[in-house]
Amino acid sequence: MPVRNGIVMTAVFLMGFTASGSVLSRSDSLPASVVRGSVDKAVYDGIRDDAGNADDLLSAGLNAEGLQDLVAPGFTDPLNPTPAELRRLAIYTNFRAITDMEDGGGFGLFWGPALAPSFGGEVEQGLVPGVEYTALMKKPAGSGNINKVPVAVQIPAHFDPTDPCMLLVPPSGSRGYYGGIAIGEWGLFQGCAVVLPGKATGTGFHLLGTNEVFDKKGVLKPAEEVGRKSQFTVKQTGPLKRFIEAYPDRVAAKHAHSQINPERLWGKVALSGIDFAFWALNDHFHKRDDEEHGHHDAWHRGKAKRKHKARGFYPGNTLVIASGTSNAAGTSLRALENDRKGLIDGLVVIEPNINPRSAGKFVIKFGDDRFTGHGTSLYDNHTMMSVYAACAALSPSLAGTPLNVDPLGAPEGSRATRCSSLKEAGLLGSDTPSGQADEALQILREYGYYEEQDTLLASHEWLNLWRSLNPTYGAAHGRFAVWDNICNISFGATGRTSGLPMPLPPEQAAALFSVSGGVPPTGGVSLINDASRDGPVLENLSISANGLQDLNLDGALCFRYLATGDASLLNRRHATSSERKRYRRVQRGIRETLTTGNLHRTPAMILTGRSDALVFPNYHSRPYYGLNQVIEGSRSRLSYIEITNAQHFEALISTFWRDSSLAVQFVPLHYYLFQALDRMYGYLKGEEDSLPPSQVVRPVPREFKPYEAADAGTGLLPDIMDDPADGDHIEFSRRVLTIPR
Repeated sequence: MPVRNGIVMTAVFLMGFTASGSVLSRSDSLPASVVRGSVDKAVYDGIRDDAGNADDLLSAGLNAEGLQDLVAPGFTDPLNPTPAELRRLAIYTNFRAITDMEDGGGFGLFWGPALAPSFGGEVEQGLVPGVEYTALMKKPAGSGNINKVPVAVQIPAHFDPTDPCMLLVPPSGSRGYYGGIAIGEWGLFQGCAVVLPGKATGTGFHLLGTNEVFDKKGVLKPAEEVGRKSQFTVKQTGPLKRFIEAYPDRVAAKHAHSQINPERLWGKVALSGIDFAFWALNDHFHKRDDEEHGHHDAWHRGKAKRKHKARGFYPGNTLVIASGTSNAAGTSLRALENDRKGLIDGLVVIEPNINPRSAGKFVIKFGDDRFTGHGTSLYDNHTMMSVYAACAALSPSLAGTPLNVDPLGAPEGSRATRCSSLKEAGLLGSDTPSGQADEALQILREYGYYEEQDTLLASHEWLNLWRSLNPTYGAAHGRFAVWDNICNISFGATGRTSGLPMPLPPEQAAALFSVSGGVPPTGGVSLINDASRDGPVLENLSISANGLQDLNLDGALCFRYLATGDASLLNRRHATSSERKRYRRVQRGIRETLTTGNLHRTPAMILTGRSDALVFPNYHSRPYYGLNQVIEGSRSRLSYIEITNAQHFEALISTFWRDSSLAVQFVPLHYYLFQALDRMYGYLKGEEDSLPPSQVVRPVPREFKPYEAADAGTGLLPDIMDDPADGDHIEFSRRVLTIPR
């Protein structure tokens, strides 16, 4: 990726730094969305002290070697980690969660600290010095719960006030606000301020047994001590007290139990993060917008923004690009849809979890297949998979795919038992195990899960992926309280061998902010089936009503009912009034997350891996592009790029995602994300005449070969083209979206 050349900085920056960790006093001009008194500003100089310690914006001083180390950075006192130690571990965890960390997979060659600009002097090469602002943003309380959203804004030392730029990177999944750091790297190297807002999900947990919560910096404290500045605290009520008495040592998760359906707010939260970033830039450089600039009268969406002599930073003179992967990509798309102030100039995202609103019927033509079943939600997708995927993984056609064994924490043969239970429930008709597995796979195939996603079906089931999403998204969409305990799944620690509920060990509790992805099972917090025949136990060890250990088919069908309203899934003709009410609540919440497809003619690029087995192309990226074409037509400036042999989980490409001969099977989308960001940046700066058109790009897995610099732009990693080859154009015409196979 291009970075400014010839950057030579000393350890003393003429940028008006305040003391590290100081609380700022000029809160009177803060955006209304920011909690007054919550703003901190810290300096990270990238210089190692005599003890060998350093800190920076990108790696918290770990540099490339520390990020690649399989041993995570620890705490001096495991029970009482400092905010700096929590930040370092959070950055380590989140960087490693998003991208391939192997040298041969592209780390150190196409991304990573090795590509950082040089700052000279005592600054260690690979570290990025600068300042970091952090704050809390306000969001709806949700039945009296405390819901605050942490946000960080990183301003690198080589930020150019005369040519300002900003990169928005929300966290992927349900991660904390450092969840976008591996993509933020591009912005830091480019000299842009990087905005890392939470999404009202994140790693805010409430440990109900001990009544402990997390503050903004991830320090675990008693709820009464943190007060209203916690990331998440459940309001004390009678139902909560009774729930704790019945189910001790449980954990409330912010994404699941905030009772605000956070996904509906993702775009607005991201825009609030940009507002805070403008404030931070102006505060840091001691500048304020003149009154006339508040009207944004100079704003326009051309290839570049006009330069203004007036001091201060505002949308009219600062280039803003929105990015992200997975949920973060969906957040940035929502932010652009909601952008009424002209904050965002361009967007580049990969693998977006986005639920496009229906805009009349259009067809997705993929090779010879024609698909019209799009227009559903991620919740619909993963509840469907949670019913059938465990059985489908046993299909002979999937033999030899990665991690094709019984799921983590489950007894041997549990997938075959799931097939038997599906047959018993009347959801499969075949009498043989292989026939049942093939039938289950065919049901998914008809649903829109194509062969291109088959390779990772078994591994995602092994990871308990779909089971983990069910209770979080179901509770979130329905705005259920933790004591509602929908489908009898609660969160808490369990014994390693017994699977019985237990208190979360203090060392794990103290580190939860830094190591958790926000959706249990995570960081020692497991899924507990409170309806298991012999009492609450780890879900994968539970016994269903039929007396079998079938990976809790009862729970899977309960969550699936909330997606479909089909009472036959509950093994009866009619649902109860309470069940129907819960179904309507979840459906209302899903409707709140639907997106318009209107990007206001802003330059944008969506990149999707064709082999994505989590956020299926047929339900998210492809129909979103089609919806945008329906809404904006010829005025659309969105390019849709589909990458073959690419999938959702970059971090596992060089480790778990290998074939039986241990050959690497997938290519890094991260490489193409950075290429697309380069293209967008050049276009918005007027250095590129156009953005590439919608197309299929066909890289080849490296198998046993480590990547080399010379591989860029070759058949191994072909470029996104301005003039794609015949047969690689993606087109939308007469309500048909044509994707070349």
